[in-house]
Amino acid sequence: MEKASVIKPLVDTNISDKVFAVLKTAIHRGELQPGDPLIERDLAEKLAVSRTPVREAIQRLKTMGLAVQVSRKTVIVAKPTPEEVLDTFHVREVLEGLAASLAATNATPDDLAYFGSLVEDMEQCINVNDDDKLEELHMLFHERLYRASGNKKLCQLLMDLRDCIKAYTRIGYAFPGRKSEAALEHRKILDALVSKNPRKAEEWARKHIKRSKEAYIKEIQKNS
Repeated sequence: MEKASVIKPLVDTNISDKVFAVLKTAIHRGELQPGDPLIERDLAEKLAVSRTPVREAIQRLKTMGLAVQVSRKTVIVAKPTPEEVLDTFHVREVLEGLAASLAATNATPDDLAYFGSLVEDMEQCINVNDDDKLEELHMLFHERLYRASGNKKLCQLLMDLRDCIKAYTRIGYAFPGRKSEAALEHRKILDALVSKNPRKAEEWARKHIKRSKEAYIKEIQKNS
């Protein structure tokens, strides 16, 4: 069944934030494809807002690397090169390991219960081949891990890095066996958090990102 468009009229305060969130989601879902122009007038009309919040949102997308200015008047959805995606994976591996290490000390009982529920749900999604739900749960696991680190700056850095290549990380999940392997990695991260073992938490968090990077490489090589 075709997904409903997220680009539709908005009625709320903080319109600039709302426009930014909608455009970012549209990019991540592939509704706005790499290379698509971001035309203020057209987007403002579709969202039923003025051009000012659209202009502000596009500027934020440029700052994050999700959009690029290609001429004086033209901004398009960015398309990272494979090298740029790999560079982001490399940085994420280090920072994700740090977040997991801190979370092993700082995670609350509520955090641990939430992680446990997410891991069980991820395993169930794999059993029934629900890839959309699996992707959502994967995202929630990592967002909670970042917050559980207790370091707000680290959390924001990781969220921005993930957002820059979110549309490309799912490529690795298409590689045969990667989804089940990733589920085990999340289980290992959870075990380390529960046992309050920072070293193991960092080790498995870094393995998870490294293996995601390797699966991405294998998948693009297979399709090239």
